[in-house]
Amino acid sequence: MVPLSWSTIDRLEQAGEFPSRFWITDRRCAWDQSEVEAWLDKRKAASPATFTGKKPPVDRRVYRPVSAAA
Repeated sequence: MVPLSWSTIDRLEQAGEFPSRFWITDRRCAWDQSEVEAWLDKRKAASPATFTGKKPPVDRRVYRPVSAAA
């Protein structure tokens, strides 16, 4: 539901910027769906109309030649 890495979720959760998890077994955790949806709604409302972040320099990409299939 949230396309973030575990490390990013941990960092946001420790900073109080993501809903807290709860443990359903010794090895498995979960989050309350309504809390995560509310977090997503809050992020969506605060999102700018156009992307203002850093984009990778696509023009500097180096492509490897692909040999023909034998």
